[in-house]
This record gives sequence, structure tokens and C-alpha cells, in this order.
Amino acid sequence: MTLPIPRRTGPAGPSRYESLGLRDLPFPTEPVIDPYNGDPRRNGSIYAESAARDAIEKFERLLICPGDFRNRHRLAYLWAKGDRETGRGVGKSALLRYFMQRINRNWGESEFAGQFSACVIYVSFPSQVDRRYMEQLALSALRDTLKSGVLESSRAALRLENLTPDQSKAVLEHGGGAYEPGNLLDDSILEMEGLDVEQLDESIADKLITAGVERRSAYPLAKGEFGEFLRDFRKDRSLEPLYVPRDTKILDYSRTLLFDDLVNYLRAAGFEGGYLFIDDIENLVDQMGRRDRIEFAKEFALCTVRPGYANTAYSFFSCVLTTHQQASVGLAQAWADAGLSGIARLDPGAPNSMELAFPTKDQAREIIIAHMDWYRIDQKDQGTISPFTEDGLNALLEDRETVHPRMLLSRAAKVILHAVHEKTATIDAKCVADAAAASSVAPPDVTEGIDGAL
Repeated sequence: MTLPIPRRTGPAGPSRYESLGLRDLPFPTEPVIDPYNGDPRRNGSIYAESAARDAIEKFERLLICPGDFRNRHRLAYLWAKGDRETGRGVGKSALLRYFMQRINRNWGESEFAGQFSACVIYVSFPSQVDRRYMEQLALSALRDTLKSGVLESSRAALRLENLTPDQSKAVLEHGGGAYEPGNLLDDSILEMEGLDVEQLDESIADKLITAGVERRSAYPLAKGEFGEFLRDFRKDRSLEPLYVPRDTKILDYSRTLLFDDLVNYLRAAGFEGGYLFIDDIENLVDQMGRRDRIEFAKEFALCTVRPGYANTAYSFFSCVLTTHQQASVGLAQAWADAGLSGIARLDPGAPNSMELAFPTKDQAREIIIAHMDWYRIDQKDQGTISPFTEDGLNALLEDRETVHPRMLLSRAAKVILHAVHEKTATIDAKCVADAAAASSVAPPDVTEGIDGAL
């Protein structure tokens, strides 16, 4: 019997969206942001700045502050209009991802004109949390450092500092090649250039300990083994889910690891500060009782603004929480009890708050164009509404004054799939209406229409 072997090949032929002038379906079939998803439709790479211009400008004014970074706000809120349901999918996560990409792509070099480095650590709770709230927040942040690349970049910087100029040049241009910072993390290259890697890691660990990193963390960080170090706290050697009953040792240490050891490590590597983006705070607080809310608020204050950790001693992280008004009601009183209201009032009208309204019809139009531009075959169509006609796009936007972004993208995906199914090269108002009628009868098989893997 011959055993068939699955093979990974290139595209089988032309894209089924080619008749629309597109390489692929431009809109997400699951319009939920996931910063580490490889699909630009899901990870926030496609972003229409004009749709959030006011929030972007206020964010820059409150939190970026290139000329006054040390005096930036330490705590800010990104609000969405609407309740628990309509407040979702407005674009809060997408805006966080936008700033995360801006800052993390070169650790703030562009943002701060090369004066210093900064990073973003992204905290999210895909499902509701029911205990050990602050500890789970810290563990989520630690898990993100393993994904973002900030640990590797920091380790490379620390290694570079421990080399002489001649050694640095030899490693970075190993074998006569182009300047390659990644060579600093390749032990074999360092050894070929006559360096003692074990001694180098020892020197870095000693420097980290002097900088305030606990010995238990300093050696894994110096050796590039911090992920394994964290997994060693768990019997299942996993970091997901964040909470496992009777296997909570890692939660006993997560706050100290994040707000002491990681902060001291990043500072030793040359980072001036950073940001904790805490997304979907409602998944953290919705199941809290009044006592739990007060306890969480006090612990949050201790970790982020009150003396007690390296983070607050050096004013390292600025925290940005996303929420909506309904979710914040229960937390607002606890915020006051913990003394946080005097620092950053939990209110959409507070000076440290940014609010995302539903996009206007014109802004929604820009969102649609931005997604289609990403997947256009012919670059001369950039900025146009093709393959939509004017009446087709108006029908998609439903002639409303404001548009809910998630619902808009979901409708747009269904319309494109319907047009492809009907072999229609132009999307007019009738095509949009027919797509809506078809989807109300039976949902389309959206997975059939995606050429690239999500």
C-alpha cells in the first residue's frame, strides 16, 4: 500500500477574487483582533488612521510625549461608547495594536528620535477571570514578553555591551556579511569569533543581579531561557490557561517577576520605560464582588503607581486600560477606595481618558478602502472604492450617520463572498442587498472563501 504524503505547495492557480481586482478576501471573517495572529486582517496591521484620528492624537499627547517622556501619564483609559455588547468591536484593541506596532517595531527608535528605547507589553483576557486577578494580569504580561521579542533584543543589547569594539564588529559582520544584530544571539558565531559564551552569560547575569534582578531570574534571562524558567513553575509546563487550580506556584511569583525582575532587566538593557496595554478589562472585573474589586484596585495601585516595586520606583510602565462605561461602573468605587481616582479618575470625561466613538460614514468608508488597498492586484486602484460602485458602498454603509466597525467588516466580508459566488465583477447596491438577503436565509461558508490560512 502506498502511503499518501501531504504536501505543502504554492497557490494552485489564480485567486478566486481576481475578478474583483483582489488577491484575497480583504475583510476578516472573524473581526476580532489578535496581535500575534499571522493574518493582517486579524492582527491589526490594516489600520485606517483617519477613523481614530482624535483618539490617536490624544494618546500621543498623554502617553508618547517624546520631549517629556518621564512626565507622561502613568495611567490612562481607552473607552468605547456603548454597553457590554455594542461597546465591543468598536476598535479599542485595534488602536492598541496600532501603537504596539509603532513602538515595538524598533523599540521606540522612530517614536523617540533615537534618544532612548521603550516597549509595549500587551495583556489580554480572552475569557473571564474569577480569582487571583492581579497575579493573572502579571502572568499574562510575562507571557507576552515571550512573544514580542523584547527579551531577545534586550539580551542582544547586553551581550553587545560586554564586547570590545573589535569583537562587536567581528560578530555583527561575521564571515564578511552585512551588519546582522541577530548574530549576537547565535552562540556558535560568538564561539567562532573566539568568545567564551558561558563566561559572557555569567558576566551579564552578574550585571543583572547588581541592577536588582533576583538571582533566580538573572541567569535564565542572561542565558535566554526565561520561557523555560517560567514553565518550570507549572507541573504541566504550560502558561495557558493562566489559572489552573492546585497548580498556582507561578502566580505566587508573577507580580514580582514582572514589576521587579523584568523592569530591572529591561532597564539594564537600555529601556527608559514602557507601556502595559491591558485589553478587555471587563473580562477581569465582571465576576468580581465588591470586596474583590477593592482588593484588586489596591493591588493594581501597589504594582503600578504606589511605592513597593521597581516599576513604581522608576516610573517604568504606563498602563492603558480598555473598557466601556457599563463595565467600569462596578470598578469606579473600588478605584476611589484605593486612592486611584486622585491619580486617574475612572471616567470617560477625565483628562486621562480617550474615547472611541463609532466611525462616521466617511471614516467607515476609509476603513473599507484601507482593507481593500492591502489586497489590491493593481496598485493604480489604491485609494479607490473599486470593486464597489458608489451606490454599492452606500448600501454597505447602510446610509447611517455612524457605523459599528465589527459589524461593518462582517457585512463587507459577506458581500465580497457573495459577489464571488455570483461571479459579479462589480458590487452595486443590488449585489449588497442580495448578499444581505442570502445571509439572512443561510450563513455563507466563509471558510471556503479564504485563500490564505488564518
